[in-house]
Formats: sequence, C-alpha cells, structure tokens
Amino acid sequence: MTLAPSVSINVALRGTCQLSEFEKENNVVSNNTVFFMCNMENTVVIHTKLGQLRGSIKHSILTDSKYYAFQGIPFGKPPLRELRFKPPQPFGGWEGVRDALQDGPDPKQPVFMPSPGESNEQQTIGDEDCLYLNVFINELPQQSISQIPVIISIHGGGFAGGSGNIKGNGPDYLLYGEVVVVTFNYRCGAFGFLSLENEEVPGNAGLKDQTLALKW
Repeated sequence: MTLAPSVSINVALRGTCQLSEFEKENNVVSNNTVFFMCNMENTVVIHTKLGQLRGSIKHSILTDSKYYAFQGIPFGKPPLRELRFKPPQPFGGWEGVRDALQDGPDPKQPVFMPSPGESNEQQTIGDEDCLYLNVFINELPQQSISQIPVIISIHGGGFAGGSGNIKGNGPDYLLYGEVVVVTFNYRCGAFGFLSLENEEVPGNAGLKDQTLALKW
C-alpha cells in the first residue's frame, strides 16, 4: 500500500528565515532546504498526486516525540444537494498548496448527552460536508515509496455518530516505528444509512464512504 496518496515527497519546512546577501548570491539555500536556527512555524509541505499539502509537526502525548500530521484532507466530494444520500464521488485534487493543519468537520449527528446546563432539546453538531481524512507519520520519506505499513482506524458510534478527527482518535497510541496512521470521517445516521431502495436513496452511503477512504 502506498503512502497515501502515493506521496512523491519533496519536503520543505517553512519558517521566517532571512538569507544573507552571500547566501542569495551563491545560491546556498534551495527551495527544499530545511532551515535551522530560524523562527520556525512548525509546518511541512509535501507533494502528492492530488496536489501539495501543508501539514503540521506535533508531539505525542505519550512519548513527546514528534510526528507529522496532515489533517482535513478531502477524499470525497461534499455529499450535498444532488449528492446527498448518493454513493461518494472521489475528490479530484486542488491547485497550489492546501492547508492540512486542522480537522475537517465532524459528520452531522445528534448530541445524545448535552453538557450540564444546556437545553434538553436534542441538538446536532457537525456538517454534511464531512468526507475528510487525516494522515499521521513519524518520519517523512525522502522519495516515493510503497512499503510502509498503514494502520487505518475506523471510528465507532453505532453508525449514528462519532468522528475520526484527532480530538477523539489521536494517533499517539498507534505511532510506533515506521508506520502510517490514517483516520477518516464517514456519513452517519440518516445521511449515511437511510435507504428507500431506489436510485435517489439507495442506502449504505456511510459504508461506501468507508470503502472510498480505504481506496484512497
């Protein structure tokens, strides 16, 4: 399985460095150089088949070791309007550098246990536009490779709720050794599992979301 989506990695850590005139004139620093002793912004840019992604450098809550996080990457087109209840459509890519610095929206779902002091009326959280995934890795390879093991975590919730986002499904317990961890969202509740047994609402959209994420 390739490092999704078959990452052809050109890595550049972005900071707020200023080059000296000597460095500029003698081309000491290239565009893909890692800058040290600078005011780093703790971000990293990689090149993939779908486009460039800007991720972040985080630290494990267990070991305090660093890892790279690419969050909120779209794997399916927003399942809205004519795509609501339909099988997911692959996301085609993007131009330029896409920020992958924070989670995408949670799937639309009810709040079953409101916080103390909140209304007893049923509330909802999340968004129908929820087909996003997250990729985590300890070390970035310097070129395209195909032999890194991949752990894919599919969140629970009885198909009624839940999320694959980092706040509830962080990768810390899984990121040991050379491995890629992937988490993702899928449509829940009626948006993901209502079926009228016809072309408009064929059913099992949430399972089809999972399948598309696995193919990604």
